[in-house]
Amino acid sequence: MAYTIHAGIAPKEIYPASLKLSGTNPQGDRISFTNYYMELNGKPYFAVCGEFHYSRYPEDSWETEIRKMKISGINIVATYIFWNHHEEIEGEFEWQGNRDLRRFVELCAQNGMYVILRVGPFCHGEVRNGGLPDWLFGRYFDVRSNDEGYLHYVRRLFQEIGAQAAGQMFKDGGPVVGIQLENEFNAAAALWELTAKQGDEYLSGGIGGEAGAEHMRLLKQYAVEAGMIAPVYTSTGWGAAPLLEDEVLPLYGGYAYTPWSISAQNPDQKPTPEYVFVNYHDETAGTGEFNPPYAKTKYPFACCEMGGGMQTWYLSRFQVEPESVLAMGLMKIAGGCNFVGYYMFHGGTNLVGKTGYLNESTTPRITYDFQAPLGEFGQIRDSAHLLRPLHYFLHRFGARLAPMATVLPQGAEAITPEDAHTLRYAVRTDGSAGFLFVNNYQDHVEMDVHENVRFAVRLAEETIEFPRKSALTVHRNASFLLPFNFALDGLNLRYATAQPVTLVESAEAATYFFSMPEGVDGEFRIDAHEGITSVSVDAGTVEMDAGNHYTVLIPYDRSGMIRITQEGAREIRIYAMNAQEAAMLWEMEEEGLQRIIFSEIPPVQTGDGLEFFSCGNNSFSFREYTGGPAAAAKWTTAYEACSIAQHSGGWFHSYDLELPAKEAGLKTRKLHDHKIALEFAPRMLEGVEEVLLSIDYTGNVGYAFAAGRLFHDHFYNGAPWEIGLSRFKDVLKGGEIILETTPLRQGVTTVAADAAMAAQKQFTGEATAVFHSVTAVPVYRVALTDRRTESGS
Repeated sequence: MAYTIHAGIAPKEIYPASLKLSGTNPQGDRISFTNYYMELNGKPYFAVCGEFHYSRYPEDSWETEIRKMKISGINIVATYIFWNHHEEIEGEFEWQGNRDLRRFVELCAQNGMYVILRVGPFCHGEVRNGGLPDWLFGRYFDVRSNDEGYLHYVRRLFQEIGAQAAGQMFKDGGPVVGIQLENEFNAAAALWELTAKQGDEYLSGGIGGEAGAEHMRLLKQYAVEAGMIAPVYTSTGWGAAPLLEDEVLPLYGGYAYTPWSISAQNPDQKPTPEYVFVNYHDETAGTGEFNPPYAKTKYPFACCEMGGGMQTWYLSRFQVEPESVLAMGLMKIAGGCNFVGYYMFHGGTNLVGKTGYLNESTTPRITYDFQAPLGEFGQIRDSAHLLRPLHYFLHRFGARLAPMATVLPQGAEAITPEDAHTLRYAVRTDGSAGFLFVNNYQDHVEMDVHENVRFAVRLAEETIEFPRKSALTVHRNASFLLPFNFALDGLNLRYATAQPVTLVESAEAATYFFSMPEGVDGEFRIDAHEGITSVSVDAGTVEMDAGNHYTVLIPYDRSGMIRITQEGAREIRIYAMNAQEAAMLWEMEEEGLQRIIFSEIPPVQTGDGLEFFSCGNNSFSFREYTGGPAAAAKWTTAYEACSIAQHSGGWFHSYDLELPAKEAGLKTRKLHDHKIALEFAPRMLEGVEEVLLSIDYTGNVGYAFAAGRLFHDHFYNGAPWEIGLSRFKDVLKGGEIILETTPLRQGVTTVAADAAMAAQKQFTGEATAVFHSVTAVPVYRVALTDRRTESGS
């Protein structure tokens, strides 16, 4: 079926924003804003933010996890500063260990990451009282108000945060580029966890705060007085939030899974509008929940809370589909968002405080995994692999995309979230070049498959129709972007049925990496150019028509290199990757030179080289692209028991690694169907980075105990319950863990009306509480160093 979109528009009007947000660091780097995007040194800067809560993760692993975020394409780390994590007892501030904000920020800086501090004082984040300490309640003042009693404590908190972050602001040469004030003010509140939980008892001071913009003005004043002076101040913009006009950038988001919409009376979630294309910079268009009190073209549309996952709630058990996370990012970008932010990008673990548990009662006591792209124990999940090529695209080609306007096809405004049959697509363009966005994912809806799809993009001077040689199938849950009139180092790529990912340049060649969507052949149409002397491909076909235009076709189940040689110019290469290989691509930079590695095993870049984290595999391989500016490395390791074999072939240098296999030594002992004991070998954690328990069970809530102490838990949702044991070394000293689950009930519970004493509940239906299996998977960590670097060669 053919789909047409009229995209022959004038270039979008871009002008300096009225926002009084900007700043320069001692190195001369300057942050500023237009009405459409953020700038770094006068050029579009595409922010890719990822939320990671330092106080919910062990301090000794912070740097490794920051590096995982960086190689995943995150360039700004956002983090809440939970008040009750630092002043649980009035007057007793704690900034050590896992609460060491300064060290966390310094590690971000050392690894080339900017930081946004979400300072509250109210945060939410599924923390007890939204992060407000218990001792604030029962006073003569209301929290989240302009009462001087409350503001006194807020000023004191901000002074403490300012002291911890002193010298770390962008103006000082530090990484902190942004300060978020409050959270969801006038929009939402947290449960008041001191109450008896007979109903939904919320914080005093109104359900979402009071006193509006004046309160936000005071918070900004206190932040500045505390030394928290940053180029960017933000606040959440949804839910009738108050706005400090031209002083604060409002941030937005969206989630595929909304457990707050679930209740015992309404147990089924409806599809969200997040996966229907909209234009966030169109004053006349409907944009769902985005109805700001300012002109939509006044500020950039920016996000801080795109659902990187979601925490299970007691009444809402679900598994986050990895495709939902990628589609969320694509939809926001297609709609004109040039500043994306994921909540959460990295999961964590709740603290257990001096006064008790610090979770919100709707969520588990301990785990805050959030089903995020990076898990609670550092797991790198499928959603991270799907997002990484998109993030690399934004880093490499975001400056091209950022000024482009959103164009929707005729009839797009009539599409509803429940519509499973209509193909959803949109364009971002400057009127002559651009990107076609396609989305066939919708939460809580099974979408149709669309076969034999063809597009016609009508521009002012031409109509680009594609594909011409192949059939394009848009599979269920697929989302991708395709370029048209894409500049290739002096040549023009008229269109491609593959997504640009990144570019590696050397004096001899420019290599563009493209990812073919699942089940879609890569069709590349290259315009005629008098300098072209040859076009070839090592896996596919090349056709040249009468006008000297070239069409290269690569089957979707392969990867192939297209080579374009030119008279008097460097070679242009296009490496078209199948979807599986694209998920294995990792990009890094060494002394200004790019390196491209393909590996199923996740690596991170260190100051000395690479580290790989292999879950369950003691032998693995990876490949490095040798056509870039950096010569193939000569990797070695100080781990004598690890062997490395190296060999060259084609465009890649390959490496095979093998480490000694580790047996976890796990024994299980059944106590009841719903209760088992786990026994561990004394040296189970020696020689490995981690041992990850994978627990297959059916129940309501899973609990893990050691010596009678709860140290982990899980709300059952059908997925395996995972526990990383390395941070629980004190637990393992006893040599035994008890796992227990309560029954999962499917049926009806009634209360006996004639009970003479305590009310008697009777259940009719099926109740299941059983452990099926537990496996212990070792995670190997191996560090590699380039011998060329050691020898200076």
